[in-house]
Amino acid sequence: MFVFFDEWSRCIGSRHQQDQLYRYGKFSNCSAQWGDLGIAMKAKLCKTQEEADALLQTTHYRKNLGSDVTKSPTAEVIWELKETPGWDS
Repeated sequence: MFVFFDEWSRCIGSRHQQDQLYRYGKFSNCSAQWGDLGIAMKAKLCKTQEEADALLQTTHYRKNLGSDVTKSPTAEVIWELKETPGWDS
């Protein structure tokens, strides 16, 4: 649950909002992160771990972010993805 709280608090932070304003010309409303926080709280109340895991798989964070760089919000906006990561072009 802390991951979702961290994502929401990062989103409402001044640095993230400044980046959004610079990149897209508008502030982020952070509704996806707020929704994820609500889903995480519901998952905490689930009776089984499988039920909780299934609920958490529906979050914006799990679908769009996480550790997959191809799903980064800045991929293809700020930088281009390389076929092979490294310093060489």
